[in-house]
Amino acid sequence: MTTAETLPWFSGARTFLKSPLVGFDRVEPGMVVVGGAPHDSTHASRFGTRMGPRGIREGSLAFTERLENTGDGGLLDLSTGVRLTLPSESRLVDVGDFNVYPTDVVKSIGGIAGGVAEVVRRGGFSVCMGGDHYISYPSCLGYTRAVAEADPNVKIGYIHFDGHLDYGDVNPVWGRYNQGSNARRISEIDVISHPNMAWIGIHGWVDEDQITLIEKNGGKVFTALDVHEQGPVEIARRAAEHAADGTDFIYMTLDIDFIDTGFFPATGSVVNDAITPQICLQMLQEVRKYPIAAMDIVEVAPRIDSSERSIMMSTELLLGIIAPRIFDVTPLRGG
Repeated sequence: MTTAETLPWFSGARTFLKSPLVGFDRVEPGMVVVGGAPHDSTHASRFGTRMGPRGIREGSLAFTERLENTGDGGLLDLSTGVRLTLPSESRLVDVGDFNVYPTDVVKSIGGIAGGVAEVVRRGGFSVCMGGDHYISYPSCLGYTRAVAEADPNVKIGYIHFDGHLDYGDVNPVWGRYNQGSNARRISEIDVISHPNMAWIGIHGWVDEDQITLIEKNGGKVFTALDVHEQGPVEIARRAAEHAADGTDFIYMTLDIDFIDTGFFPATGSVVNDAITPQICLQMLQEVRKYPIAAMDIVEVAPRIDSSERSIMMSTELLLGIIAPRIFDVTPLRGG
Protein backbone atom coordinates (compact mmCIF):
# COMPACT_ATOMS: atom_id res chain seq x y z
CA MET A 1 0.00 0.00 0.00
CA THR A 2 1.39 3.39 -0.94
CA THR A 3 -1.52 5.78 -0.45
CA ALA A 4 -1.00 8.69 1.92
CA GLU A 5 -3.89 7.50 4.13
CA THR A 6 -1.93 4.42 5.23
CA LEU A 7 1.19 6.27 6.36
CA PRO A 8 1.86 6.86 10.07
CA TRP A 9 2.46 10.43 11.17
CA PHE A 10 6.25 10.01 11.32
CA SER A 11 6.52 9.25 7.60
CA GLY A 12 5.54 11.04 4.42
CA ALA A 13 5.51 14.75 3.65
CA ARG A 14 6.87 17.21 6.21
CA THR A 15 4.42 20.04 5.59
CA PHE A 16 2.14 21.71 8.12
CA LEU A 17 -0.68 19.25 8.88
CA LYS A 18 0.47 17.26 5.83
CA SER A 19 -1.06 19.91 3.59
CA PRO A 20 -0.11 20.02 -0.11
CA LEU A 21 3.26 21.65 -0.84
CA VAL A 22 2.51 24.11 -3.64
CA GLY A 23 3.92 27.03 -5.59
CA PHE A 24 2.37 30.47 -5.38
CA ASP A 25 0.52 29.84 -8.63
CA ARG A 26 -1.69 27.27 -6.88
CA VAL A 27 -2.83 29.61 -4.10
CA GLU A 28 -6.54 30.33 -4.44
CA PRO A 29 -8.82 32.83 -2.68
CA GLY A 30 -9.88 31.67 0.78
CA MET A 31 -6.98 29.28 1.30
CA VAL A 32 -4.90 29.35 4.46
CA VAL A 33 -1.30 29.51 3.25
CA VAL A 34 1.59 28.54 5.52
CA GLY A 35 5.07 29.86 4.77
CA GLY A 36 8.25 29.66 6.81
CA ALA A 37 10.73 32.40 7.70
CA PRO A 38 13.70 30.47 9.20
CA HIS A 39 15.66 33.47 10.42
CA ASP A 40 17.15 34.21 13.86
CA SER A 41 20.17 36.39 13.06
CA THR A 42 18.66 39.29 14.99
CA HIS A 43 17.89 37.36 18.19
CA ALA A 44 19.74 38.59 21.25
CA SER A 45 19.54 35.64 23.65
CA ARG A 46 19.03 31.88 23.14
CA PHE A 47 19.33 31.11 19.44
CA GLY A 48 17.56 28.38 17.50
CA THR A 49 14.35 29.89 16.19
CA ARG A 50 15.66 29.48 12.64
CA MET A 51 14.55 25.88 13.11
CA GLY A 52 11.04 27.02 14.09
CA PRO A 53 9.26 26.49 10.75
CA ARG A 54 10.67 22.98 10.37
CA GLY A 55 9.87 22.17 13.99
CA ILE A 56 6.29 23.45 13.87
CA ARG A 57 5.63 21.44 10.72
CA GLU A 58 7.05 18.34 12.41
CA GLY A 59 4.98 18.94 15.52
CA SER A 60 1.77 19.17 13.49
CA LEU A 61 1.97 15.69 12.00
CA ALA A 62 0.65 13.71 14.97
CA PHE A 63 -2.51 15.84 15.05
CA THR A 64 -3.07 15.09 11.37
CA GLU A 65 -3.02 11.34 12.00
CA ARG A 66 -5.54 11.70 14.83
CA LEU A 67 -7.89 13.59 12.53
CA GLU A 68 -7.45 11.22 9.58
CA ASN A 69 -8.10 8.14 11.70
CA THR A 70 -11.48 9.39 12.92
CA GLY A 71 -13.10 8.80 9.54
CA ASP A 72 -16.31 10.70 8.93
CA GLY A 73 -16.86 11.36 12.62
CA GLY A 74 -14.14 13.99 12.96
CA LEU A 75 -12.75 15.21 16.27
CA LEU A 76 -14.86 16.73 19.01
CA ASP A 77 -13.43 19.70 20.89
CA LEU A 78 -15.11 19.50 24.28
CA SER A 79 -13.80 22.91 25.37
CA THR A 80 -15.51 24.78 22.52
CA GLY A 81 -18.37 22.45 21.68
CA VAL A 82 -17.51 21.94 18.01
CA ARG A 83 -16.66 19.06 15.70
CA LEU A 84 -13.76 19.27 13.24
CA THR A 85 -13.87 17.21 10.06
CA LEU A 86 -11.66 17.25 6.98
CA PRO A 87 -13.26 19.10 4.04
CA SER A 88 -13.67 17.38 0.69
CA GLU A 89 -11.10 19.76 -0.80
CA SER A 90 -8.12 21.07 1.13
CA ARG A 91 -8.33 24.70 2.23
CA LEU A 92 -4.78 24.61 3.63
CA VAL A 93 -1.54 24.67 1.63
CA ASP A 94 2.13 25.03 2.46
CA VAL A 95 4.38 27.10 0.16
CA GLY A 96 7.58 26.09 1.93
CA ASP A 97 10.03 28.68 3.23
CA PHE A 98 10.42 32.25 2.04
CA ASN A 99 13.87 33.49 1.02
CA VAL A 100 16.00 34.57 3.98
CA TYR A 101 19.63 35.68 4.13
CA PRO A 102 21.27 35.14 7.54
CA THR A 103 23.92 37.82 7.01
CA ASP A 104 21.72 40.36 5.24
CA VAL A 105 18.76 41.48 7.34
CA VAL A 106 17.52 44.06 4.81
CA LYS A 107 17.59 41.52 1.98
CA SER A 108 15.63 39.12 4.19
CA ILE A 109 12.93 41.77 4.56
CA GLY A 110 12.49 41.68 0.79
CA GLY A 111 12.38 37.88 0.67
CA ILE A 112 9.79 37.44 3.43
CA ALA A 113 7.67 40.47 2.50
CA GLY A 114 7.69 39.46 -1.15
CA GLY A 115 6.47 35.95 -0.36
CA VAL A 116 3.70 37.06 1.97
CA ALA A 117 2.58 39.76 -0.49
CA GLU A 118 2.27 37.18 -3.26
CA VAL A 119 0.11 34.97 -1.03
CA VAL A 120 -2.17 37.87 -0.13
CA ARG A 121 -2.47 39.13 -3.72
CA ARG A 122 -3.83 35.71 -4.63
CA GLY A 123 -6.43 35.86 -1.87
CA GLY A 124 -4.70 33.65 0.69
CA PHE A 125 -4.75 34.00 4.47
CA SER A 126 -1.02 34.19 5.25
CA VAL A 127 0.41 32.32 8.25
CA CYS A 128 4.12 33.16 8.47
CA MET A 129 6.09 30.85 10.79
CA GLY A 130 9.28 32.24 12.33
CA GLY A 131 11.98 32.65 13.14
CA ASP A 132 12.69 35.33 15.71
CA HIS A 133 10.22 38.16 16.19
CA TYR A 134 12.02 40.35 13.66
CA ILE A 135 10.25 38.38 10.91
CA SER A 136 6.93 39.82 12.05
CA TYR A 137 7.87 43.14 10.45
CA PRO A 138 8.52 41.84 6.91
CA SER A 139 5.51 39.53 7.19
CA CYS A 140 3.23 42.45 8.13
CA LEU A 141 4.92 44.64 5.52
CA GLY A 142 4.16 42.11 2.79
CA TYR A 143 0.55 41.80 3.92
CA THR A 144 -0.04 45.56 4.07
CA ARG A 145 1.63 46.16 0.70
CA ALA A 146 -0.70 43.71 -0.98
CA VAL A 147 -3.92 45.00 0.58
CA ALA A 148 -2.90 48.64 -0.02
CA GLU A 149 -2.46 47.86 -3.73
CA ALA A 150 -6.13 46.87 -3.81
CA ASP A 151 -7.28 49.77 -1.60
CA PRO A 152 -4.85 52.62 -0.82
CA ASN A 153 -7.21 53.86 1.90
CA VAL A 154 -7.30 50.58 3.81
CA LYS A 155 -6.85 50.85 7.58
CA ILE A 156 -5.22 47.98 9.49
CA GLY A 157 -5.35 47.23 13.22
CA TYR A 158 -2.70 45.20 15.03
CA ILE A 159 -2.68 42.65 17.89
CA HIS A 160 0.62 41.72 19.54
CA PHE A 161 0.67 38.65 21.82
CA ASP A 162 4.03 38.78 23.59
CA GLY A 163 5.81 39.03 26.91
CA HIS A 164 7.60 42.12 25.56
CA LEU A 165 6.68 45.37 23.83
CA ASP A 166 9.23 45.03 21.00
CA TYR A 167 8.90 48.76 20.46
CA GLY A 168 12.56 49.76 20.51
CA ASP A 169 13.88 52.01 17.79
CA VAL A 170 17.59 51.59 17.08
CA ASN A 171 19.60 49.11 19.14
CA PRO A 172 23.32 50.01 19.35
CA VAL A 173 24.25 46.37 18.64
CA TRP A 174 21.44 45.05 16.43
CA GLY A 175 20.41 48.21 14.55
CA ARG A 176 16.90 49.12 13.35
CA TYR A 177 15.76 45.60 12.50
CA ASN A 178 15.80 43.11 15.34
CA GLN A 179 13.58 41.01 17.58
CA GLY A 180 13.00 44.01 19.86
CA SER A 181 12.03 46.59 17.22
CA ASN A 182 9.49 44.73 15.09
CA ALA A 183 6.40 46.43 16.56
CA ARG A 184 8.05 49.85 16.21
CA ARG A 185 8.78 49.20 12.54
CA ILE A 186 5.22 47.92 12.01
CA SER A 187 3.81 51.09 13.60
CA GLU A 188 5.61 53.07 10.87
CA ILE A 189 3.81 51.29 8.01
CA ASP A 190 1.45 53.81 6.40
CA VAL A 191 -1.76 51.75 6.56
CA ILE A 192 -1.22 50.53 10.12
CA SER A 193 -3.39 52.58 12.47
CA HIS A 194 -1.34 53.23 15.60
CA PRO A 195 -4.42 54.05 17.73
CA ASN A 196 -5.61 50.53 16.85
CA MET A 197 -2.49 48.70 18.05
CA ALA A 198 -2.94 46.40 21.08
CA TRP A 199 -0.42 44.45 23.15
CA ILE A 200 -1.44 41.41 25.26
CA GLY A 201 0.53 39.63 27.97
CA ILE A 202 3.37 42.09 28.62
CA HIS A 203 5.61 40.86 31.41
CA GLY A 204 7.68 42.52 34.11
CA TRP A 205 10.03 45.40 33.41
CA VAL A 206 9.68 47.50 30.26
CA ASP A 207 11.42 50.54 28.84
CA GLU A 208 9.44 53.52 30.13
CA ASP A 209 10.04 55.52 26.96
CA GLN A 210 8.47 52.73 24.90
CA ILE A 211 5.29 52.43 26.96
CA THR A 212 4.94 56.21 27.12
CA LEU A 213 5.17 56.54 23.34
CA ILE A 214 2.74 53.67 22.73
CA GLU A 215 0.14 55.23 25.01
CA LYS A 216 0.74 58.71 23.60
CA ASN A 217 -0.03 57.35 20.12
CA GLY A 218 -3.23 55.67 21.29
CA GLY A 219 -1.99 52.09 21.61
CA LYS A 220 -3.36 49.83 24.33
CA VAL A 221 -1.21 47.56 26.53
CA PHE A 222 -2.61 44.66 28.58
CA THR A 223 -0.20 42.96 30.97
CA ALA A 224 -0.04 39.33 32.03
CA LEU A 225 -1.43 40.47 35.38
CA ASP A 226 -4.41 41.99 33.56
CA VAL A 227 -5.06 38.59 32.00
CA HIS A 228 -5.04 36.89 35.41
CA GLU A 229 -7.13 39.50 37.18
CA GLN A 230 -9.72 40.22 34.49
CA GLY A 231 -9.77 36.89 32.67
CA PRO A 232 -8.33 35.82 29.31
CA VAL A 233 -11.55 36.11 27.32
CA GLU A 234 -12.29 39.62 28.61
CA ILE A 235 -8.78 40.88 27.84
CA ALA A 236 -8.82 39.27 24.38
CA ARG A 237 -12.18 40.86 23.66
CA ARG A 238 -11.03 44.33 24.78
CA ALA A 239 -7.80 44.10 22.79
CA ALA A 240 -9.56 42.86 19.66
CA GLU A 241 -12.25 45.55 19.87
CA HIS A 242 -9.52 48.17 20.23
CA ALA A 243 -7.75 46.81 17.14
CA ALA A 244 -10.96 46.47 15.13
CA ASP A 245 -12.52 49.85 15.97
CA GLY A 246 -12.78 51.71 12.66
CA THR A 247 -10.33 49.44 10.84
CA ASP A 248 -10.86 47.12 7.88
CA PHE A 249 -8.68 44.21 8.97
CA ILE A 250 -6.33 43.13 11.77
CA TYR A 251 -2.81 41.75 11.53
CA MET A 252 -1.88 39.49 14.46
CA THR A 253 1.48 38.35 15.76
CA LEU A 254 1.88 35.54 18.31
CA ASP A 255 5.23 35.38 20.11
CA ILE A 256 5.19 32.18 22.14
CA ASP A 257 7.29 33.75 24.91
CA PHE A 258 3.96 35.28 25.90
CA ILE A 259 3.45 31.85 27.52
CA ASP A 260 5.24 30.97 30.77
CA THR A 261 8.48 29.22 29.81
CA GLY A 262 7.77 26.45 32.33
CA PHE A 263 4.90 25.35 30.10
CA PHE A 264 6.45 26.24 26.73
CA PRO A 265 10.24 25.97 27.05
CA ALA A 266 11.20 26.25 23.36
CA THR A 267 11.82 29.99 23.34
CA GLY A 268 14.81 32.26 23.40
CA SER A 269 13.40 34.68 25.98
CA VAL A 270 12.49 33.28 29.39
CA VAL A 271 9.21 34.60 30.85
CA ASN A 272 7.60 33.56 34.13
CA ASP A 273 4.03 34.80 34.37
CA ALA A 274 2.05 31.53 34.48
CA ILE A 275 0.21 32.23 31.22
CA THR A 276 -0.53 28.64 30.24
CA PRO A 277 -1.14 27.28 26.72
CA GLN A 278 -4.81 26.79 27.65
CA ILE A 279 -5.16 30.44 28.68
CA CYS A 280 -3.54 31.46 25.40
CA LEU A 281 -5.89 29.19 23.45
CA GLN A 282 -8.92 30.76 25.15
CA MET A 283 -7.72 34.17 24.04
CA LEU A 284 -7.06 33.09 20.47
CA GLN A 285 -10.50 31.55 20.17
CA GLU A 286 -11.97 34.89 21.23
CA VAL A 287 -9.75 36.97 18.95
CA ARG A 288 -10.62 34.90 15.88
CA LYS A 289 -14.18 36.29 16.06
CA TYR A 290 -12.71 39.56 14.78
CA PRO A 291 -11.36 40.33 11.25
CA ILE A 292 -7.90 38.75 11.56
CA ALA A 293 -6.62 38.75 7.98
CA ALA A 294 -3.00 37.54 8.33
CA MET A 295 -0.71 36.45 11.14
CA ASP A 296 2.64 35.11 12.22
CA ILE A 297 3.86 32.79 14.98
CA VAL A 298 7.41 33.36 16.20
CA GLU A 299 10.18 32.48 18.67
CA VAL A 300 9.76 28.69 18.57
CA ALA A 301 13.24 27.20 19.06
CA PRO A 302 12.74 23.41 18.88
CA ARG A 303 16.22 22.37 19.98
CA ILE A 304 15.77 24.08 23.35
CA ASP A 305 12.88 21.72 24.17
CA SER A 306 13.95 18.09 23.82
CA SER A 307 10.50 16.93 24.99
CA GLU A 308 9.00 18.25 21.72
CA ARG A 309 5.88 19.39 23.55
CA SER A 310 6.41 23.00 22.43
CA ILE A 311 6.28 22.21 18.72
CA MET A 312 3.15 20.11 19.25
CA MET A 313 1.49 22.87 21.26
CA SER A 314 2.33 25.32 18.47
CA THR A 315 -0.11 23.39 16.28
CA GLU A 316 -2.84 23.70 18.91
CA LEU A 317 -2.25 27.46 19.13
CA LEU A 318 -2.37 27.95 15.38
CA LEU A 319 -5.59 25.96 15.22
CA GLY A 320 -6.98 28.40 17.77
CA ILE A 321 -7.06 30.92 14.90
CA ILE A 322 -7.25 28.92 11.68
CA ALA A 323 -9.38 25.84 12.55
CA PRO A 324 -12.65 27.36 11.24
CA ARG A 325 -10.86 28.31 8.02
CA ILE A 326 -9.39 24.89 7.20
CA PHE A 327 -11.87 22.39 8.64
CA ASP A 328 -15.60 21.84 8.41
CA VAL A 329 -16.80 22.98 11.83
CA THR A 330 -20.18 21.92 13.21
CA PRO A 331 -21.71 22.23 16.69
CA LEU A 332 -21.19 19.37 19.13
CA ARG A 333 -24.30 17.24 19.56
CA GLY A 334 -25.97 18.37 22.74
CA GLY A 335 -23.58 21.38 22.97
